[in-house]
Amino acid sequence: MGNPNSISVATQLLIGCGLLVLVTSTPTTPATTEVLNKVHVEDLEPVDDLPSSRIVGGQYAANGQFPHQISLYIKGDFTCGGSIISASYVVTAAHCVTSQPGINYPASYFTVRAGSSQLYTGGVYVSVAETKVHPQYRAYTYDIALLRLSTRLSFNSRIKAIPLATAEPPNNSAITISGFGRVRTSGELPFRLKYNTLRSLTYSNCKRFIGDVDPTTLCLSHTIGNGACYGDSGGPAVYNGKLVGVSNYIVNGCGSSYPDGYAKIPSFRNWVRQNSDLP
Repeated sequence: MGNPNSISVATQLLIGCGLLVLVTSTPTTPATTEVLNKVHVEDLEPVDDLPSSRIVGGQYAANGQFPHQISLYIKGDFTCGGSIISASYVVTAAHCVTSQPGINYPASYFTVRAGSSQLYTGGVYVSVAETKVHPQYRAYTYDIALLRLSTRLSFNSRIKAIPLATAEPPNNSAITISGFGRVRTSGELPFRLKYNTLRSLTYSNCKRFIGDVDPTTLCLSHTIGNGACYGDSGGPAVYNGKLVGVSNYIVNGCGSSYPDGYAKIPSFRNWVRQNSDLP
């Protein structure tokens, strides 16, 4: 979550494992927090070998502060975040479990750690039995997936499910994000959970910054030096104790003047319910 005071190139990054996406546009005026050069998602180009990378700015979380938060590992290596929605299911980003749209990694590659604010210790470690990716996932839209765990979680003060929001938050609402991602674009991977507070934007307000943003995307604005970063993909955005978003992408690096993109949970609530054990 970092950013320059002016922009020579607007860059969009999908955060998480295996996929780095760039979108560039030539600006005509310096970027500010009010007037920015609009970027367009149709110019996305995939780039391999995403650098491993945490919430920029913000604070360290206390043990049990975010009992719905999990860390996701692929072949033992940390890759993404996620949220517990039931004893058997976790929601994360689709790009965390796919090599590219339409090609899923085997579920056996993945494990989940729940109940710990530490990246590699504490809590419980559970394998993934099945991954379910939204059928309309296309790199930067419908970027949501479900993980069915091989063993049901036992809930306690540090492991709990979070309810799904039924409506998107009002404009400029305080939204809490959390994750184990990098603390800056090229920074080290932290080993403790961090969190930060961002502000929601309506779809029309977000279009001022990201010209072709999908209506199913929740945009979260922030001051320079705050926001999501590499490794926060799949992690939660929470409003009034309910899950409103799943971390998908950032624009122009971590903590830039551009909003971060999250899959808007109210847009996907029915799909999540139909493909999990939620009533």
